[in-house]
Amino acid sequence: MKTNHLKKGSTFAAATAIVFAVSISVASAASFTLKIGSGQPMKPIEPINVANYYFVPTIEKRVAAETSHKIKFIKLWSTVSSPFDVLENVQKKLFDIGLFCACFEPTKASHLAFHYYLPMVTDDPITQLKITRKVYSEFPEWEGDTKKFNQTVLGAPAFSSYGIGTTFGWKKMTDLAGHKLAGAGLNLPWLKLLSDVTVIQTNLNEAYNSLQSGVYEGVVIFPPAWKGFKLDEPAKYYTEVGWGATTLYQMTINNDTWASFPSEIKKIFNEEKENWMLKASQMARKKYDSSLAALKKDGSTLYKLPYDQRAAMAKAYDSWANDEAKKLDAKGLPASKLFRRYLNIAEEAGIKLPHKYNIK
Repeated sequence: MKTNHLKKGSTFAAATAIVFAVSISVASAASFTLKIGSGQPMKPIEPINVANYYFVPTIEKRVAAETSHKIKFIKLWSTVSSPFDVLENVQKKLFDIGLFCACFEPTKASHLAFHYYLPMVTDDPITQLKITRKVYSEFPEWEGDTKKFNQTVLGAPAFSSYGIGTTFGWKKMTDLAGHKLAGAGLNLPWLKLLSDVTVIQTNLNEAYNSLQSGVYEGVVIFPPAWKGFKLDEPAKYYTEVGWGATTLYQMTINNDTWASFPSEIKKIFNEEKENWMLKASQMARKKYDSSLAALKKDGSTLYKLPYDQRAAMAKAYDSWANDEAKKLDAKGLPASKLFRRYLNIAEEAGIKLPHKYNIK
């Protein structure tokens, strides 16, 4: 009788433990609804495009398959925010996750677009991504600076290299003298530092009419955007200048949102952000090549600026690059150290720099 009593007690204890474990599992399962957004349209911009078609659905599927939790995204691409307000909207948690160009945040996040200050390193987005991620692994405080705005950078893919579309042909830097050329934001100094060039601030919405009417004669731009906005109709020349690939477009997540995730969800995010960066960079390289092919097919004259001319341009930027490093140093960022290390890492990766900037 005593043995039977013990067996019954053991069976009851085991059953109780199972029920308790199941109840804990059910109680710990959570559902998250996340707002992800941008201030620009999704389809033409590679980081947003890949976020929409790869990152978002993959996170949802993996969380459902690999954890007891669920995530649902609400996608707000270019609907409730301007390009200039995304960082602030993540800070306020109007977005849980935001995608924005660091070029639109000149006072808060221009350091994340530091390639602007060190142009002409590499035209290849995938190479740029690799060397930049290595730099950031050695300087975590660089991306970590966004924590003051209650958000964390998940990553930034690389765009394809900048060139310039014009209404006239040119072969060397001095040929640009006397012409009216346009740019936007952080790429304007690339033009201003060239001798006798009239520089005009612009945006893509007004570029077609401005080129057609002669307000200006050229625009600093990526080939996909040049072709996508049909700017090859009023201006039939495109030059691969080699200003370089850039990791401009950031994906940040609100720190309160991130803190609410269990570790298994954070693990999935950390894995998929790497895939997102690589896939978006691969798309950028593919679109660069296909856009140049389309321009040639449709009658544009293409030209690739020779290495010696790239070197001449880069030398013109030397003191400016150092000045920009010192401005960021004054904000408490290790810019001079990071700039020097970035150039060294580029050389270690086999890149032959047209000019190695003298960052003091």
